[in-house]
Amino acid sequence: MTTARSRDRRRSLALVGAGAIAAVLLVLGVSGTLASWTRAIITNDTNTLEAAQALVLEETGPNSAVCTSTDGGGSGNTYTCSTIDKYGGTATPLEPGDHQSVTVTLTNTGTGSGPLALGPGACATSGGSPTATASICDVALVTVVCTAPSALDTTGAPVVLSAFGDQAVVASLDAGDSTDCTFDVSLPASASPQVSGQTATQPLVWTLG
Repeated sequence: MTTARSRDRRRSLALVGAGAIAAVLLVLGVSGTLASWTRAIITNDTNTLEAAQALVLEETGPNSAVCTSTDGGGSGNTYTCSTIDKYGGTATPLEPGDHQSVTVTLTNTGTGSGPLALGPGACATSGGSPTATASICDVALVTVVCTAPSALDTTGAPVVLSAFGDQAVVASLDAGDSTDCTFDVSLPASASPQVSGQTATQPLVWTLG
């Protein structure tokens, strides 16, 4: 009687233990499944953008003076260069029949391509005799010659500064390409003494694009 009761107790304990183990396994299985439902992930590994092509113009003059269209800083692409005088300056005033030349290099340091043009502004006269009736702007002559890829050559038709108009320099200046432009200004041998002591000032604007 006692032996049968002991066997029944052991059998009950075994069933209880097996049930407990099954319950633990069930809980672990359910917990693992639920954990995968609480997080969802998508990774986009190809997200790109590209800046548009830009034109940047660099001018190099005598004594390695360099001006770049971006020298103004910020996002601007326009700069006023006061260190390159393409007419040669006033250090040596011209006598009748004299001339002086300056060569500059225009380089496209950007990534795009575009036409290069030269736009002369109005010529202004200062100094000289207050009673003068002639202007050096109407007397002094200018010619421009540029190297390939430009075909600009005004030596056959020099013009007075006051009539110096817009010039198409290069049809398309590609990125990394450059052209050398030589400016020659002269005072004709026939120049009137009325222009003596006068200074001519004329802005020249390069436009790429």
